[in-house]
Amino acid sequence: MTARNDSEEIRLLLNKINDAWLKGRPEDLPGVLSRCFHDDIVIKGPGFQAMGRGKEACVKSYAGFTRQARVRSCMLSEPEIDHFGDTAIATYSWEMTYELGGHEYHESGHDLFVLARVEGRWQAVWRALLPAQAGGAL
Repeated sequence: MTARNDSEEIRLLLNKINDAWLKGRPEDLPGVLSRCFHDDIVIKGPGFQAMGRGKEACVKSYAGFTRQARVRSCMLSEPEIDHFGDTAIATYSWEMTYELGGHEYHESGHDLFVLARVEGRWQAVWRALLPAQAGGAL
């Protein structure tokens, strides 16, 4: 597979992940994300704190956010993708306004995904959510 095709496959995978939680229904997330995530995926949050380990826990973290928060707006930049054989790193910036617990928050930052090609298809194996600064209620 060419580098261009790999980058396009990775871009489509990231779009599928983000469309699932931004546009989909929380009850549909497990079916969509389970195909995108490696069984042993790890998600790190601010300060690289553990947010989830394993596919089931990580899918639950996405579903929990979508059930509790109402996203008012979300802008994602085009991902930058670097790949090396069967491993890739993708980064993109984001800016989001959402309501949670009766408060509105505006946050921005970056997502960093590490992906691996497993049995011919790309899967997310590690993600870091890197806020630019702690979000505060508006």
